[in-house]
Amino acid sequence: MIEQQLYLDGAWQEGAGTPREVHDTWTGEVVGHYAVAAPEQVTVSITAAQTAMDVPWPAHERAATLRRAAALMAERSEELADLLRREAGKPITAARAEVARCVQTLSLSAAEASRITGESLDMSVVPGGEDVTAYTLTQGVGVVGAITPFNFPLNLVAHKIGPALAAGCAVVLKPSERTPLAAGALVRILHEAGLPPGRLNMVTGDPAEVVGRLIEDDRVEVLTFTGSAQVGWDLKARSPRKRHVLELGSNTAALVMPDADLDLVVNSVISAAFAFSGQACVSLQRLYVHEEQVEALVEQLRVATEALGVGDPAREDVTVGPLISSAALERVEQWVDEAVSAGARLVTGGRREGRALRPTILADVPASARVVCDEVFGPVVSVISVPDADAGIRSINESRFGLNAAVFTRDLGVAMRCTREIEAGSVLVNLPPAFRTDNMPYGGVKDSGQGREGVAYAVAELLEERLVLIAG
Repeated sequence: MIEQQLYLDGAWQEGAGTPREVHDTWTGEVVGHYAVAAPEQVTVSITAAQTAMDVPWPAHERAATLRRAAALMAERSEELADLLRREAGKPITAARAEVARCVQTLSLSAAEASRITGESLDMSVVPGGEDVTAYTLTQGVGVVGAITPFNFPLNLVAHKIGPALAAGCAVVLKPSERTPLAAGALVRILHEAGLPPGRLNMVTGDPAEVVGRLIEDDRVEVLTFTGSAQVGWDLKARSPRKRHVLELGSNTAALVMPDADLDLVVNSVISAAFAFSGQACVSLQRLYVHEEQVEALVEQLRVATEALGVGDPAREDVTVGPLISSAALERVEQWVDEAVSAGARLVTGGRREGRALRPTILADVPASARVVCDEVFGPVVSVISVPDADAGIRSINESRFGLNAAVFTRDLGVAMRCTREIEAGSVLVNLPPAFRTDNMPYGGVKDSGQGREGVAYAVAELLEERLVLIAG
């Protein structure tokens, strides 16, 4: 049983209200409690962060702290993976992979702390600048408010904290109320690694109260948020003077051309659509298939999907575990039923396995169905026939989202055309559209957000330059 407190100014503190329960996503058992912050405790965390910014923290110390944290995380990898399994319902093999990626994220952040530099300017290129020396100082922008989701409760938290600390910023973290224990485990590791007081603060409790304080307090210079488009754009509208890094939702698409390697496509679709029950913003949701391939591909997908392990995330053979909540499960079921009622064909899945939904393939899905238009965030993929690349690209771009997209083809010309014409932050060729490494730039266009993550790119979002001019 984990009793999670608030982390304020380098110390663990009690909250102001009755601690709330955290449940095992598969069994429903209580695995811990998390503290509820009073509004004034959020303000205390911001004050601690602002005060910490006034205390020098050299880059070599920032890098050393992040390296020690990465080493501690690696030592505790199995313990952390088990926590992800219980709290988030993440299948144990996927949980281990997330811990390993989190180690990488912290290690990459340590490396970036040592690479932050300014530049010199030759002022003699303009008249009157001959006797002026000029250079820039690069420094962290200030206090960062970090708001994270449930689906990658270690690595997405690390993607907020690691680059911010590397840049020399201080952070107030508001993790998902669904998965606060994993975030707390990461904070404890950073504390043990020697993090100075105030550089990282964690407040949990009522999301509206905590986030409201982060929005309203002018000392918070940046809001970095991963979550739904509706919430993300509302944050920006309510705090127009702040900087924002918004990693929002999507209904990720892939295009399969008639010359594609179907075995590659099947393996890619299975991993991209159904890993962690489709609860990732880059989970494959819309599969546009050339009409010459569609029937053969649907049958191969059916066979591969029905072979997947579903159920208890503690089992090594399980790929598809529970959805994060009963409400999420009911919503996804409703969307599938709506699509079938509107004329879609249920190829496989669509029924419960305990607290999980069996991975679901729909065919002949109307373009207006919510499983096509909106973000499902569940193990559902819709297969839609298209006559050519033009129709496929057009269908992909009709979405209001634009995070990741993929194309499967052996034709280099078609592949390059897709990279130019598909409206997305990333276009992948012959790779699963859910593919991501922690060093690459990651982010979307349209309703999928603004700004980029990926450690070096996230650091750049959190830096500002000061120009120095010296006469003589």
